[in-house]
Amino acid sequence: MSWEKTDYPGVYVRELQNQKHGIGKDYNISIRYRFNGKNYQEIIGRASKSNSPKKAFVLLSELKENQKKGTGPCTLKERCQIKQDVATEAARQSEILETENLTFRAYFENSYLPIQKTHKGKSTWIKETGHAENWIFPVVGNFPLKTLSSFHIEQIKKSLLDAEKTPRTIQYCLATFRQVWNHARRAGIVSGDSPTRNVKIPKFDNQRQRFLTNGECSSLLDELKKKSVETYFYSVMSLDAGLRFSEVAGLQWQDIDFVRQTILLRDTKSGRNRTVYMTERVKAILSGMPKGAPDVLVFPGKHGGQMTEIGDAFKKAVDDLKLNQSISDDRLKCVFHSLRHTHASRLLEAGTDIYLVKTLLGHRNIATTERYLHVRADSLRDAIKEMERKNNH
Repeated sequence: MSWEKTDYPGVYVRELQNQKHGIGKDYNISIRYRFNGKNYQEIIGRASKSNSPKKAFVLLSELKENQKKGTGPCTLKERCQIKQDVATEAARQSEILETENLTFRAYFENSYLPIQKTHKGKSTWIKETGHAENWIFPVVGNFPLKTLSSFHIEQIKKSLLDAEKTPRTIQYCLATFRQVWNHARRAGIVSGDSPTRNVKIPKFDNQRQRFLTNGECSSLLDELKKKSVETYFYSVMSLDAGLRFSEVAGLQWQDIDFVRQTILLRDTKSGRNRTVYMTERVKAILSGMPKGAPDVLVFPGKHGGQMTEIGDAFKKAVDDLKLNQSISDDRLKCVFHSLRHTHASRLLEAGTDIYLVKTLLGHRNIATTERYLHVRADSLRDAIKEMERKNNH
């Protein structure tokens, strides 16, 4: 249908077929005018959307008045654009204000934590939540994230010291703060280095010092066989080849070379690939497993994806054997990583050059290997006796 004149000059309507507005037909409303030598016809909208010829005429009169004065929007398109720009700017200012007032607690709970739950082990994000709720929130939880400084970090540290928390706990809590800050920086919420950078953090050597004796290794592996064959397999891979749990979990069949009896570890913690070598026990385990496609995980999790945690069987075996009985220092406790530690200690005790041990473990520099390895007291005592024997003749 064509546009029809109304009682208002310059305002036109056109009926919309098959469209109802109350008991009558719905129709579109438009305005016509001339500006800068050009004819315009712009649609205001439907009558069913609270438009009317009278409102259209008022709008048209406003545009014509602006054209005469040379101020304000002179066309409907300009008017709509200005309105949209105003709304956009208001939203931008609201977002800026929201960002300026975003508290540490709000960012942690609504932005940081949900993402950590998707790619960190459950025990890790639970610990981070504990650090935040127990030590960080009480001090700075309701402060805007952007206002936090080293002064606030010192207050967090003081509350931990007043509670007689260990240097390691202080380190962990401030590390949680630092990770949240860096996450917010990547999101564009804050800028600059974490305020923790300018705070002196108590020194703490968290290096694992526990390695297992041959008897402890045998007992542990026997116990694991009873509780979980899969966990037994993981443990042998660490004890015999020095694999971290994450390396066991990420192992694919294309990484296994039975001809050369090697295992390729890709994208390791150091950021580099490395090759380790099979013992007969490792070879027997891998050979006895049904081989999958090249990109299939050798040790998949329960639902087929990559494992993120060792599971309960290892801890239960350690508890049943009382390997951690009366031990309060975490550095001396038997954990899965103790198997890799034991592997390294065995290499060193066997006379393996420390630079070869460095390569097998995948360390970037020798200092890491030196800190990581601890030879047994008997080995040191034997070295002294051997020196004495040679120099007394």
